[in-house]
Amino acid sequence: MEQELEQARKKALNKVLLCYSITVLIGISIMLSIRSLGIGFGFIIIGIFIDHFITRKDIQNFNTLYKQNIVVMSMEKICTDVKFDMQKGIDRQVIASTNMMNMGDIFSSNDYVTGKYKNINFEMSDVEIQEESTDSEGHTTYYTIFKGQWYIFDFNKTFKANIQVCASNFHNARRGSLFAKKEERFKKVELEDIEFNKEFKVYAQNELDAFYVLTPGTMTKIKEVKSKIKGRLLFCFIDDRLHVALHNNKDFFEASIFKKVNVEKAIEKTNEEISAITNFVDILSLDNDLFKMN
Repeated sequence: MEQELEQARKKALNKVLLCYSITVLIGISIMLSIRSLGIGFGFIIIGIFIDHFITRKDIQNFNTLYKQNIVVMSMEKICTDVKFDMQKGIDRQVIASTNMMNMGDIFSSNDYVTGKYKNINFEMSDVEIQEESTDSEGHTTYYTIFKGQWYIFDFNKTFKANIQVCASNFHNARRGSLFAKKEERFKKVELEDIEFNKEFKVYAQNELDAFYVLTPGTMTKIKEVKSKIKGRLLFCFIDDRLHVALHNNKDFFEASIFKKVNVEKAIEKTNEEISAITNFVDILSLDNDLFKMN
């Protein structure tokens, strides 16, 4: 496996280096021959854009090989019914329909994973959300307002109204639609756990549902999750499912063509990323269906 990965990596890397080197050399030659920095830089920019399409297939082949042999195999040792799609992601509308995230102007998602852990269905993918801003002079800037993973789990309690548990340092949340009916609007809920109230802000459409879902034990477990998982957390309890946004400025399950893959370390890194899934299920006891009503 390691040899096959290395061959695919080198093939992709060599093509990238060759294409980009030719592009830069031709650009410099144009600058020197006609003494025009603008035309030379313009050629380089266009050339880099073309190079991206020329090298994309080899890079994708390497990534596919890596994810099939490292990521999927590692996940299948822990989870069941695993399906992995590099190109697909959790759909924008799925996240937007929660009415709990600012969706910005540009949305992208990939590396879509579904499966079961301890018989709990889950799905996850990398997600990036950006906002576009144009100043008075027409200059456009893009700001990343969320980059990380979005998870969806089966939940072990049935509840009637939606609940949001937002870490104090998570700044991209929203609370329902502006046009929601009065009975569907979110209200801030103060819980009995003072420490929890400092670490998280809780909003719910129905205060009784918030107390039913967020028991003292559940609050303790959410605090434990926060201490073990690096990143800013948003928990959304919606339609008897748990959505979790993890803002950590990272893409999971990635490898670089610029560095030889150490299989042992790659598996260790992948297992650490998979542990986000298992931690949510294990710590929050999502497989405990004691309170689940049919």
